[in-house]
Amino acid sequence: MPVSHRFSRRRWLLGVGSASLVLPALEYFDAGKASAAGPKPRLLVYYFPNGRRPEWWVPALVDNQLVFPAQASALQPFADRALALENLSNNAAIASPGAAHAMGTGTIMTGRHIVDLSGNGQNGVSLDQLLAQQLALDTRFKSLQWSAGEPGPCDVGGSSCAFTQSISWTGPGSPLVATIDPSAAFERLFGAGVDGLTGPAADLRRQTKQSVIDFVRDDARVLQQHLGSADQATLEAYFDALRDLELSLESSGAECAADPQPPVPGLDYAGRVDAFHQLIRLAFLCDQTRILTFMIEFGLSCRSHDFLDAPGGHHALSHFGDQVAKDRLEKVETWQCQQLGALLGLLRDTPGTTGASLLDETIVLAISSMGEGNGHDHGHNCPILFGGAGVLATGNRKLAFPGDAQPPLANLHVSLLEAYGVEGSFGFDGAVFGDDGNAVIDGILL
Repeated sequence: MPVSHRFSRRRWLLGVGSASLVLPALEYFDAGKASAAGPKPRLLVYYFPNGRRPEWWVPALVDNQLVFPAQASALQPFADRALALENLSNNAAIASPGAAHAMGTGTIMTGRHIVDLSGNGQNGVSLDQLLAQQLALDTRFKSLQWSAGEPGPCDVGGSSCAFTQSISWTGPGSPLVATIDPSAAFERLFGAGVDGLTGPAADLRRQTKQSVIDFVRDDARVLQQHLGSADQATLEAYFDALRDLELSLESSGAECAADPQPPVPGLDYAGRVDAFHQLIRLAFLCDQTRILTFMIEFGLSCRSHDFLDAPGGHHALSHFGDQVAKDRLEKVETWQCQQLGALLGLLRDTPGTTGASLLDETIVLAISSMGEGNGHDHGHNCPILFGGAGVLATGNRKLAFPGDAQPPLANLHVSLLEAYGVEGSFGFDGAVFGDDGNAVIDGILL
C-alpha cells in the first residue's frame, strides 16, 4: 500500500482529538432498529454504590400491598407504581476476578463477566446503550450519562477505573464517561454546545467544531476504502456517532416551556444530587433524551457524609465493624432512598406527553452494585422497578426468588429489552444478553 494512502492512528487522532471524539478500535490499525407504533417508555437507571442492606431496602408484601422498611419509607408513596425484585444473581460479577466493587459496577448493566481487570476490552454493551442503538429515537441525544460523584479509588488489583466509574458501555472497550458537573450537563442540554458563549463568539465556536467534524469525516471516508468487513461495520457505527454530534451542534438548544434555569455554581454534594434530579426531569420533559443513567455516586464510593452526621467513608461504613459504623451506614442508605423518592416525586408530579405523568411514562430501574455490601454479595441483588405504566406489571408487586430458584440478573435485562420490543439482536450469538440472560422473568411484563 502506498505510504500516501496509509492512515496512522496518530493522524486520525489529530482530527478526532480536536473534535473531542473517540475513535473506535479498528482491526485495521492493529494490522499496521426495533421500532413499534406508539412511543416507547423512557428509561432511567438510578444506581447506588457499595450495595444495599436488604433489611433497609427490600419491601415486604402485606395483604397485597408493598410495605417499605423505615429506612426506605421515602419510597412508600410510590408503592402503587413499584415492582420489587428480590435475589437476582449477578453471575457476571461472580465469574469475574477479585475487585468486587469494580466487578459489580462494571457488569451491573452489561451482564458480561470481565476477564482482565486492567483493560476495558472485556466488557460488553450495556442495556441502556443497546436500547439506544436499536430504537429509532429522534431525540437530540440518544442517551445521557450523569453522576453526582467524584473520581475516587478504582478498586484493587490494578482494576481499570472505567469499571467503577461507568455503568454505560457502547461495547467492548467503550465505557461512557458520566458528566459530574450539573452546570456542564445543563450547558450541553440547553446551551447548543458553545460552552456558554453568545453572539459572534458562539457562532465561531460552533463553526470551528463543525469544520473539525468535516475533516474527520473526509479522512474516515478515505480510510473506509481500506478496511475489512468488521472494521467497516465499526466505522459505520462511528459515523452514526458523528451524525448525533452534528445534530447537537446544529440545534440551538432545547426550546421548552419549562423555562429551564442553570444550576447555581459551587454546589455541595447534596446540592449536586438535587440539581441532577431537576435536570433529569427537564431532559425528559423537554424530550432531549429518552434514555438516561444516573449514578448517585461512583462504585467503591468513599464519600464521607458529614452533613448527615455520618462521618467516615461510605465504603468503610459498608463493612461496619461496630454498631456506631452500622448506624452511620443506616443514615447514608436512608438518605439515598430519600433522594430517589424526591426524584420519583418530581417525575410523578410532572405531566408527560400522553396525559400521564413522566413517572408513568418512564421505566425507572433502581439498582445497586451488589446486594449487601459487607459480604460483597453479588448473588442477591434486589432491584426495584417504578413506573412503566402499560408495559410493566408494577403496582404493589414483588417477585422473590429464594435459594436455588434465583434467576440471573441478566434475565431482568432481557425482560426490559422485551418491553421495548428488542428481541434476538443481542449477545454473542443473538440468543443471550451478556453471558447468561436468555429468558424473560415471568411477572415483570404485562
